[in-house]
Order: sequence, then C-alpha cells, then structure tokens
Amino acid sequence: MAKDIRAAKRYATALFEVARRSDKLPAVRGDISDLIKLMQSTPKLVEMWESPLVPSGKKRTLLKDIFGNQVDPITLSFLLLLVDKRREVVLDAVDYELGQLTDANNHLIRAEATFAVTPTDAELESLKTSLQQRTGESIELTTHVDSAILGGIIVRMQDTIIDGSVRGRLERLRETLLQES
Repeated sequence: MAKDIRAAKRYATALFEVARRSDKLPAVRGDISDLIKLMQSTPKLVEMWESPLVPSGKKRTLLKDIFGNQVDPITLSFLLLLVDKRREVVLDAVDYELGQLTDANNHLIRAEATFAVTPTDAELESLKTSLQQRTGESIELTTHVDSAILGGIIVRMQDTIIDGSVRGRLERLRETLLQES
C-alpha cells in the first residue's frame, strides 16, 4: 500500500505540474474529481477500470470513446498513462494528492471547526479571520455541531488540532491531577 501511495504522489505531482504549466489546472482537477464521482456511482465502470483481466488496449479504446470529448486532453492522456503503466488503482489517491497540491498552490487551507452549539455568523467570520492571520493563507472553513464537547471549539487544519473545548480542558485538568497524585 505504501508503494501505491508513493506512486500516487509521483503521478499527482507530474499531472499537477503539466496542468499548471498549461494553465489547465482547474479543468484537470475538475475532470479527475468528476471521474471519481462517476466511478462511485457506476460500479461497472470501476470494475472495468480496475480489472487486470481487461486488456490495456480495450481500456484505452473505452476511455477515448467515453471521455475523449468530455475531458481535457491532459486528463485523457493521464488516464491513458495510468492504463499503460497498470496503475489504475492509484486514481483515488492521485485525486487526493492533486487536491492537496492545488490547495497549496492556491494558498488555501481547509479547516474543520466543531462547536458545542451553532455558531453565529460573526463567530464564524472571527474564527476564519483569526485562522487566516495565524497561517497567512486563505481558509475554507466547514463547521459541525457536537454538544458532547460541552462548550468552546475544536479546530482541525492540516496536521494541527486546536482543542479549545470544555471537554478538552476537563480532560487535561484530569490528567494533571492524576499525574500530581
């Protein structure tokens, strides 16, 4: 599996660079995302795409027939390359990695905030502004409500978790008291 992830990163980086240099990054990114969504709703397409029993030539012909006029030529060439190299199974991981590279290129960080109660628009805007100042990047914020955190907020962005919840504070207090005794 680690080998597939490394391969996906290499393929995604190569696709990203070609698409960026050609000023086609949004189109290619959209094509790959749309293809993933189509595969999620079409099991027969996934079966054909991932099957080692379907010859590469047949896959190439089907891809050209189905997607030839629907996707950017860069996207089609990339899909054909995956078929030629028998790397069809990395497409999901390529989609994820391509999203990460695109976000970094656009100076965008996706953050997730969990509140104990539904936040007001002013609270959301204040949090977003604070995160943008902290990171120096644009923030795309998604929110969730979970009363189990008792109060406050938990923010997850990239590899960082900021736990400002009442539950988190109580757990840290408990750990401190247990260590002291």
